[in-house]
Amino acid sequence: MQIIRVVLAYILSLLIAPLAAIGGVLLLAQAGRRLTRWRNSDGSPGWMVSMPVGGAGWQVGSATARAVAAFGAMRLIFWILGVPPTPYAAGFLLLILVAWDVYRLRFMQRPTLAAPESALAVARFKVGAGFIASVLAAIVFLRV
Repeated sequence: MQIIRVVLAYILSLLIAPLAAIGGVLLLAQAGRRLTRWRNSDGSPGWMVSMPVGGAGWQVGSATARAVAAFGAMRLIFWILGVPPTPYAAGFLLLILVAWDVYRLRFMQRPTLAAPESALAVARFKVGAGFIASVLAAIVFLRV
């Protein structure tokens, strides 16, 4: 029975933690009034949300909110299922979050996109801020 709980904790947490990360950033952006909701001009039900890139303060805050939300969701699932947190789970989630930032940076560096140098500098800073915030959240995840 213990092995089933462990496997279930890993599967659920690795599915829910990225969703919690997105939710954490969106909640922070909504609280800071940074979201813009766009609707179709013809009145059809389609819509999208956009958010400005922001400066260093926003990048640190959003990276922290993302890490806290993701590791918090993972820790909650482990606690509900009675499974102790492991460095493997923390490491895998850390890898997901860092890969997410690196992918965004690589996407912005594509020749077809031609992002301005200031946007690339912010994206590079976001990779570092995201890594530091994720490592700190992983340490708290393992200690609490």
